[in-house]
Amino acid sequence: VSENERKNQVGLALKRLQTDMLLLDKAAGARPRISSTSLIVLSATVLVAGASPFLFTEKIIEVLVPSMSALSAAIGLSAEYTGKVEVARGKEIAALTLQAASESEAFLAQAERVKTVVPLCVGISTTFSAFALLVPDFVSEMSSGIADQAITEIYLVCPLFAVLGAAVASLATQESIALASSAIGVGARRFASSETVGRSWLSSTEQIERSSSRTQGKWLSFVLSVLPAPLLGVVYPAPLSFKAIVAAASAAAQAAYSLARVEYTIARAADAVALKSRTAAISDTYANQGARAGAILPFTSAISGLCAALTVAVVEFLPLVETTVLQSLGSCLFPAVGALVAAAASVCMARCEVDAAAVNAAASQIASSSDDDLTEISPVRSVLELVRLILRPPYAKALALFRRLRWQLLPSRARVALAEDELRYRFELIDINGDGRISGDEVKEVILRLGLSDRRTRRVLRDAAQVTSTDGSLSFERFRKLMNKEWDQHGPPTELLGTTRVRREPVTKITNRVAV
Repeated sequence: VSENERKNQVGLALKRLQTDMLLLDKAAGARPRISSTSLIVLSATVLVAGASPFLFTEKIIEVLVPSMSALSAAIGLSAEYTGKVEVARGKEIAALTLQAASESEAFLAQAERVKTVVPLCVGISTTFSAFALLVPDFVSEMSSGIADQAITEIYLVCPLFAVLGAAVASLATQESIALASSAIGVGARRFASSETVGRSWLSSTEQIERSSSRTQGKWLSFVLSVLPAPLLGVVYPAPLSFKAIVAAASAAAQAAYSLARVEYTIARAADAVALKSRTAAISDTYANQGARAGAILPFTSAISGLCAALTVAVVEFLPLVETTVLQSLGSCLFPAVGALVAAAASVCMARCEVDAAAVNAAASQIASSSDDDLTEISPVRSVLELVRLILRPPYAKALALFRRLRWQLLPSRARVALAEDELRYRFELIDINGDGRISGDEVKEVILRLGLSDRRTRRVLRDAAQVTSTDGSLSFERFRKLMNKEWDQHGPPTELLGTTRVRREPVTKITNRVAV
């Protein structure tokens, strides 16, 4: 893949990500609507303010109309309060998710730092196991000038360092696995619901028991990594030189096993941390979306308050207006504007609530990223999937080659029968309404998919145009006779069996049917 193609792929992936986020924004913003209660109250304030000049005296109007405008402003202020509370709640939850993701990344970094000792120990154990193979030759060359006690010590040097490397690798593996498990378990309890929090809750005594068990397991692993190699060398019936080789090789194998264990756990932890970071990013995105929706709430409250103040001023000038209709219009003007602004504030409040609920739902996903719930995260399964992707192209090529060979080995009549079966299958794919007839354009589409050469395709299309009905359609029987005429003269194309569909009839069954 060239550099430009790689950049295009990355750009396309980023555009898809932006599109997905826009879809999330639209889905979250389309749901909230003003509640029926708020709508009734705001409508009532406008109606009462407009009807006051017709129903009440001036003294009552001076109190009632400003009261209606103040009620609308109060609804807007309550919407601002509720919306800002939801925004603050969403931001707080998002901050906690980001903190949990950061903590899990810190544990993972510590686990990887401790893990770096394990490959070094594997290299040491492997190197000394290789040196153990050279020690017998060295001793045989220098045996004349070395005492027997010194020869024994020389034989034991390589197994000793190999066993020490395996022991240190085991200790580092246990420590790294503990840190990786902590990275996986971050947030499992703090974001768990009340129904599932008991799964991660431990009493003080249980915590002490678990800590003691971990310590015992660490030293038990150290013992098990030190003793097997020397014991195997002792019980193996061979000279001391070969016993040393067996012990060193066993220690190197133990160190390699520790490396495989720690890499497996680190891979699971890295996947879990990536899920936590992605969940935290989604939660923070919804929190920012809620903050964006709630940013207009103070402005709506200010407009509602201004409308309430202007209503008080307008009421003072109502006695100067001669007609009752103009008084009604003046009375309901600013209360109506305040009601509309309060309704807009209620919609913003509802969006803030939806975004806060989305933040909460996203944050709860961190609780499902604990060690017990990560059964689908398997490095072994991922490796097998990669192997399957690697083997898929050669498998497809081998399957196509097998089909071509099978086609060549079939008798001519069996080829025609098999080709007719494939022809009927492709005809039925095009014949959507199932009436057994296809149009001229559909005939062309079927013929182009049969794998014929350009010259044969033109010839078949010309013959098909001559046998089509007056309405331009063609039945399967006519189409089959047309193709049989072509196949009798030139044979069915080999590419006809290049599809990947499952055959409805085995080749042997078709061959037997032709023979009968």
